[in-house]
Amino acid sequence: MSPVSVGRLEVFKGAVGLALRNGQLSNGEKRLLVKMSHVLKLDEGEPLLVYNSVVSGSDLESGAILGLEETRRVYEQVLEAFLLHTDRSEEELILVAYLRHIFEIDDSEHRAIARTMDRQLDMVVHRTVVEDIRMRLDDTIERIGAVFDDIRMQN
Repeated sequence: MSPVSVGRLEVFKGAVGLALRNGQLSNGEKRLLVKMSHVLKLDEGEPLLVYNSVVSGSDLESGAILGLEETRRVYEQVLEAFLLHTDRSEEELILVAYLRHIFEIDDSEHRAIARTMDRQLDMVVHRTVVEDIRMRLDDTIERIGAVFDDIRMQN
């Protein structure tokens, strides 16, 4: 697997651009973008700087390059937020699929991340919710795979 070379601001700018395609941000998109800015370790003013760059169409530096392990951590934490804290709309799913695409996470690695998350469910979520989350995870893995395949076909 070759290392991915993407910057923190570049990743966030792509996500903000996708989220703003329809001209507005849903509450779920806002939650995912806030989570993403946090796990990307953006400085306090950087999310607003990126947002303004997207709205104005101006260029922005790519930011510090993310390491391979960091990209996987970001993806896993945003996927977890998608599963637990949003209504899992198609727009939010596209943001998660975007991360998978930009981080070059293939099918086998995607399944491995899902298995890791599944093993951690008992530690993170109350037992009565675990089965519901597992069903969401399975459904989400399939949906992200379909969106990811569409993105690959367009490229």
